[in-house]
Amino acid sequence: MIGANLAAAQAVLADLAALAPCAGTGTDIEALCAAVTQTVGAEAFPGGLAPFIDGAGAMQIDVAASTVADWRRLKLVLLAFAGPTLTAFDGVPESFDPTDPVGARLMLTMPAVTGIMRLPGDNRSRIAALRAVLRARDTLARAPELQRSAPLPTSWLLARFQDYLNVGRRDAAMLVLERLRGELRLDALNVKFLEVQLLATFEDWSVITALPEFGRLCAARRTPAITAILLEALYQTHVAGPFEANDQEATRTAFTVSVQPFVQAMRIASVPASLRAGGWRLLGLEALSDGGRRGLVALLADHALDLGWIFALLPTHSPVAPPDVEAEAPLEAAREALIQVEAVDSLDLLAEAMAALERLNPDELALLRETMPFRTIVQAAEGTAQTAPPDSWLSWLGRVADPGFTSALEFARQGKDEWDIGASAADPVAVRALVAALEAVQNEDLAAERTTQALPYLVAWLQRDEAFPRAAMSPVYGGLLTLFAMGSARGAAIYESSQVLVEALLGSSLDAKLYHELIADIDEIAGDGYGIDMIYWVLELVEGFMNAASPDAAAREQLLHRILARTAPIMGRLTRLQRVAVTVLSSELGWALPPPPTSDIVPAEDTLASRLAGLRIAIYSLTESSSRQAKAALEEVTPLVTVDTNADHGGTARLRALAENSDIFVMTWLAAKHAATDFIREHRGSKILLYSQGKGFSSMLRAIEDHLLQ
Repeated sequence: MIGANLAAAQAVLADLAALAPCAGTGTDIEALCAAVTQTVGAEAFPGGLAPFIDGAGAMQIDVAASTVADWRRLKLVLLAFAGPTLTAFDGVPESFDPTDPVGARLMLTMPAVTGIMRLPGDNRSRIAALRAVLRARDTLARAPELQRSAPLPTSWLLARFQDYLNVGRRDAAMLVLERLRGELRLDALNVKFLEVQLLATFEDWSVITALPEFGRLCAARRTPAITAILLEALYQTHVAGPFEANDQEATRTAFTVSVQPFVQAMRIASVPASLRAGGWRLLGLEALSDGGRRGLVALLADHALDLGWIFALLPTHSPVAPPDVEAEAPLEAAREALIQVEAVDSLDLLAEAMAALERLNPDELALLRETMPFRTIVQAAEGTAQTAPPDSWLSWLGRVADPGFTSALEFARQGKDEWDIGASAADPVAVRALVAALEAVQNEDLAAERTTQALPYLVAWLQRDEAFPRAAMSPVYGGLLTLFAMGSARGAAIYESSQVLVEALLGSSLDAKLYHELIADIDEIAGDGYGIDMIYWVLELVEGFMNAASPDAAAREQLLHRILARTAPIMGRLTRLQRVAVTVLSSELGWALPPPPTSDIVPAEDTLASRLAGLRIAIYSLTESSSRQAKAALEEVTPLVTVDTNADHGGTARLRALAENSDIFVMTWLAAKHAATDFIREHRGSKILLYSQGKGFSSMLRAIEDHLLQ
């Protein structure tokens, strides 16, 4: 197949068929030519072969390969089957003649190497050469794929899933989720929990409660983070309306009828660290309906702001002293801890259960091992004894260099939701300790690699900070970015979360020294050159620097010029929308990139214009300048697209009309007001709603292009 996109290759193939380059040569030769031309759209073939007859009657086969590696593989087989004995092909690359209509179409896919196989003048020899080429094709089809990529571990796919959620790339996260489901990487329950996490990231609360499995999810063994999500979904779907209207009777009725059975099925014994205000209010309503739950009332005492008017209705309570673990019978304490572990998949509860088991004497431990239902729980807990869960990122980083710490990524995935962020962010001593730990792991290859792979989880944990981005945490953001820049995993396509760190640092009022360190990290990550898969990451990076204040404008300008200059070699491979975005940003810096090759033939791989034509697209963002730039870029690709922009701060008639009537609605995830976001979702229904990950126009274009070209 010529090119990296199967649909684009098929479009070139159809164009060549319409051109009929071998017409008039006789039935046998025409049939053989058509069979050879099929290589252009054959997914497993390393390139494309296209025969044609020129005006003088000479016959040749145009050869094109997308990469140098494909050319090497293809050249050897063609020489073996149809080399100088049958054709004039000697394996030396050769450019197509400008008047060659077949070559012109192949060149639209921007091949890395081209060549020409000139065939003899008599039909008998031509038939022999074409048949030899087909045997070469069949041989390549049977050959094993030695360059096939190794399958990604499940832990890496989960990290990539979190990476996309961190920046709001919903469609990309959904593709990873479908891969995990389709390849049976996880059981059905855990896949459903990931789906719930995705829906919660975009606050699709009603969709969560409408899941057919919702009741089973409430009763199943869950992580505390999933418990918090399910509670918030119940609150937003059934209780938020009457609660915010201060209708106490309707609120309590809605809770009793629609929510309480699910809350009771969850058997909540401890409050999840990530619990939102809605979850606290449901716990408050549960305490009101069951006055005997003094422990729950005590837990609510410090959450008056979250509880709102519910707090004034709670019964007065006296402080409940925590249980005296030493005074309590060790065996009973261990049983209770094991029951909690069986009910909730929590790192903290697992650590408590393991500590409780360590306090037992040999006879008590033997009794638990022999008693159902504790036998299997004890075995599972003891099986993790060598990898006891860390209780913080500091603890995690302290163990990450240990080769036996094989569950590092799994602990990181849970820890992002359970480990406290408030204390670390507010305490300068804790910040310095975390920075020192990040610097220490850079000296160990294994530790650095594991920490880099856990970057999406670290960023998700940082984003839980209510004040994110927090200036006091800038050393942590910078330490993580440096680790990512220097790490071996930066080529593993986990670029999105690093962008979050860049934006956080740019928004933290860096001094000149830290600003120069940030620039150095960006240079290291970008490398000497990058491919088309990084282009939107680069554009969003450039926009971030251009929009943020700079302590050294000259250093910033030099960085942006270096980054954009590296796009010049790949400009011809970019889609038209990407080229427009690069051109806009380059022009703002006062210079222009060299134009791509011109042609009177529409690029087969760039089908975006035809897909945009006739669509009505709405863009919602409070950054109006970015919306206008995105609108101009889309209209430059095709004047047949209608683009409306909106920045209303709440539900208006115009915003409702756009939500209900647009073919595609793009919402800037980081620059949208909550009230308007809910209003858009309410009136959008099941129609296409896209999220752009950044505030800049390139993020908006990326969301649209990714959706249309998937």
